[in-house]
Order: sequence, then structure tokens, then C-alpha cells
Amino acid sequence: MKNTILSICAMALSMCHNCDDFTDVGLPKSQVTRDVVFKDDELAKSAMAGVYRSLEETGFLSGSQNGAQVVLGAYVDELQSYALATSDVSVFYTLSHNASSNKVSTLWTTSFTQIYYINSVIEGVENSNQISASVKNRLKGEGLFLRGLLHLYLAQTFGSVPYVDSTDYEVNQSIGKSSVAEVFAKCKADLLVAEPLLTATLPKGSRVYPTKMAAYAILARIACYEKDWDAALRYSDLVINQAQYQMEPELNKVFLKDSSSSIWQLLPFNAVYNTYQGNVFILNTAPPTNVALRQDFVACFEAGDARRASWVGQRNSSQNQTFYYPFKYKQYSTSTSSLEYSVVLRVEELYLIRAEAYMMKGQYALALNDLNAIRGRAGLPTLTSTGDAVVLTSALVRERRSELFTEFGHRFYDLKHYGLLDEVMSAMKPAWRTHFGLLPLPEKELLLNSNLNPQNNGY
Repeated sequence: MKNTILSICAMALSMCHNCDDFTDVGLPKSQVTRDVVFKDDELAKSAMAGVYRSLEETGFLSGSQNGAQVVLGAYVDELQSYALATSDVSVFYTLSHNASSNKVSTLWTTSFTQIYYINSVIEGVENSNQISASVKNRLKGEGLFLRGLLHLYLAQTFGSVPYVDSTDYEVNQSIGKSSVAEVFAKCKADLLVAEPLLTATLPKGSRVYPTKMAAYAILARIACYEKDWDAALRYSDLVINQAQYQMEPELNKVFLKDSSSSIWQLLPFNAVYNTYQGNVFILNTAPPTNVALRQDFVACFEAGDARRASWVGQRNSSQNQTFYYPFKYKQYSTSTSSLEYSVVLRVEELYLIRAEAYMMKGQYALALNDLNAIRGRAGLPTLTSTGDAVVLTSALVRERRSELFTEFGHRFYDLKHYGLLDEVMSAMKPAWRTHFGLLPLPEKELLLNSNLNPQNNGY
């Protein structure tokens, strides 16, 4: 059945398969194909399934070695590259990236191609009179959620970017950039339209579609970035107070497919595979051939932190040198059935967002409650009350680092959010420069569309 669905997905996405460059996205395609895809509920759902498959395979949300979490983890202070010097991950690890770098271009192009797929689904279901109202609403809601989320990652990584909300070729080939603030506003607008259309909740083990809880999680994240503390509290509360979505009490179960803390997961490509993260990060041999955790990263865990024992693996080389790796995902290969799904959003992030919001509103005791909820599960002692915002901020940054490492670029975005990127990275990598806080816009895109100029500073 899954093979049949994937075949249908290939047909569904054929309307935009050959979009090699961002400015090519939106070329007129056969209306016959679109009419066939959106003629009934199952085919329409299969078209969206193709989008999810693309997200898991490549781009910001992929757990593969092509995904942003590997590249951005090596870019900052989480991962060390042992790959060839010419590989994408090594280019970012050594800070030798530029506007012509392959990974810069593929992150951009992949994301906008995925956005094109998403816009095709949104427009397809909106214009179809053959799809049931329930499926039409759900797929439109999921599409708007995904469109907002991908633009959020693009803005956080590249700065000012286009916000693409149609498949109109004439518009897209010359579209200009929106400021980060404008992108955030459009992300929120999409999420707010999506929220009433989305399923409210899903049971554990089947949270492979965005729900209202996922929309609230991203709205809370944006509110945190924008320092809108009332909104950050409101949206965090909506998730944390939902009985079905609770912090997973056992660290070794957080990344299982039926974890209670998962808000949204990506389904593996077949029923016996697990995750790309397990395959990419777990070291079966040493020295590594791709990436491993930096030694100084591992050394920063507090004494007694159970996350160090549960989520960090190690392997010794024949020369008795120890290498460490992310061990959040325990399954390296296939099993009789999938045990782990790729966790994109989880409740623990909302506790950390809410803690920051409480702190910034001067409600230090409530901030400590949330931080201590995270720390308590990790076996760490309770932090005592303090009215010192600097001390609390330091504790919050440390908890986010220990809790969210190697998860879709959180560390890179956190260092920017807290104004620590230059300070931390200059100490880690002498070649670090302030303009590395944004990636360059791909050179070939600037040549194709002059409205994307100017290039980001420093490139």
C-alpha cells in the first residue's frame, strides 16, 4: 500500500518536479495532472504525503546527513566534521562557505521547491469541487502550517527572503525579499489561518501530521524570537496544559514513536526503517567518517546530568581514542517495525520558551518551576529562587543546549537569539566573523532574479 501511495505521490508532484532553480518554481504545468491529483480525497492526501516525504529526505527538517541539523550543528559548537574537506559539512565546519557553496544553494532551492509543492496542494484543494470538506480543510491547514514553518527557517538562516504564497510563475520569477519581521508576520498569519483547520490532537504513535498543538508550538517560538512574552506564555500554555501532550518522564523514550512529549514527527520512508538521525549519528566504527560531537560540547554537561548518559554515546578507536556521538535515536538500522520517528517538535521546548517568558516578565519563581521540570527529569538538583535575570538567563541557555542539541539547528538559532553567537563562536573558531550569523544568498539566484539583491553583508 505504501509503495502504491509513493507512486501516486510521484505523479502528484510531477507538476513541479523539474524546478532546478528557485526562479523556475511556478512554470506553467499541465492542468490535466492537477485535475487528476485533486479529483478525490485519497489522491489529494497522497499529494501531501509526497510533501512530507520530501521534508524527511532533504532540507531543513531532514534528519539525513544532507539536513540542516548536521550542517548547522557543525557550523556552530555541537559537531566536529571528520568528512572530506570538500564535503558540505566540512565546508561549514571550517567556515569556508560562500555564496557559491553547494549546501547554501541546495538549502535555499530545496526549501522553495518544497514551498512550491505546498502551494500546489493548497491551490489544488481550494480549487477542487470533488474533495470532501473535511479533507480539504485538513490539507489546507497542513499546507499553511508547513509554508509558514519553512519560511521561518529560511528567515532565521538567510535573513530577508521572499515569502512565496502562490505558484504563479510570472510573480515568482521576479519576487523580491521581505524583511525578517515581515516574514515572521506572514508566518503567523498562515499559522493563524491554519489553526482552526487542523486536527486538535493526535494519539501517541500517530503524530505524523501537524495539529493545532504544532501550530501553537511554532507560534510560541516566533513569539519568543519577537520577545512577545504574553503571546509566548499563551501559546506555550495551550500545549503544556493539554493532557495528551506531556513531558516524557523517561529520557530513553523521548524519541520513540509513541513518546508522550512528541508534538509532530516525520514518518520513516517504510514500515521497518527508523530514522536518518540514528543512521547518521550513531558510530559503529571509530574514528568517524562523517561527524561526531565536539569534545568540548560533551564536557559542558553538568555533573550528574542523565542526558549525558542517555543521549550521548561513545566509541573507542583501535588507538584507544574516544569519540562521542548524539544517541537520542537508538536505532541504527531496520527493525521488524519502526520504533522511532523523527521528532520535529516536542513539549520540552515549550517549557523552555515559557520559562524565558516568565523570566522576562519578572515572574522568576514560575520560570524556575519550568526550568526545574526539565532539570528534574535529567536528575539534576533544583535551582533555588533568584531575582537575578542574568543568572536565570545563563541557566536557561545551558538547559536549552543540553536538551535540544542536534535538533534542527536549535543551537545556532539560540546563540543568535541570546546575542551570544559572536562571543561563543569566536572562542571556538578563530576564523569566525560577525556576518556568519546569516548564510549568503546563493549567487546563482541573485543572477537569475535581481530583486533578491543586495547580497547579505560580508559575502
